[in-house]
Amino acid sequence: MKYSFNLIEEASAVLPPREKMILESGEGESARHIALKILAYVLFRGQAAPLPLRIEQEVDQRHKPDLVAADPVTGKTALWIDCGQIEPKRLGRIANVNAGARIVVLKATDAEARVYARAAFRELPYERRGNIRYLGFTDGFLDAFTDALRGANTLTIALDDDSLAVDMNGAALSTEIRPFSPME
Repeated sequence: MKYSFNLIEEASAVLPPREKMILESGEGESARHIALKILAYVLFRGQAAPLPLRIEQEVDQRHKPDLVAADPVTGKTALWIDCGQIEPKRLGRIANVNAGARIVVLKATDAEARVYARAAFRELPYERRGNIRYLGFTDGFLDAFTDALRGANTLTIALDDDSLAVDMNGAALSTEIRPFSPME
């Protein structure tokens, strides 16, 4: 299924006030995973600058990120984002190959992020254990966001350091952005 997004940024001096995107779900890919990818894009598109943040782009590695910012000349990955389900061993391999990259794992809730971070901790190279960010949303936010998801979507965004408010096709939703580190 194809999903189009008309992104409207409320109050950013850096990001474009309007942006259009189209995502096509892969075979067997859930609407929940599409929702996580568009939310990851919303959260990190300003942080990848000046490199473009791409969704589902090959990076000439064994694994493919959900989102990536890579240097177009060298191909070196600067930001790698995985959403939803990712095996801890796979995360360990990704961390090994992308030693200089920031890596983010986005989960539906902070509880999922916490449980996953603790499980993944054992699989990570020692020097990378504290450098991976695990994020989750307030309970129920992703479910409500996914329920509001349609083929054509208008998404008005108000983002600050620790919260996100969106109007998704007329549904007003908000969440805290909850980081978790297994080092805490």
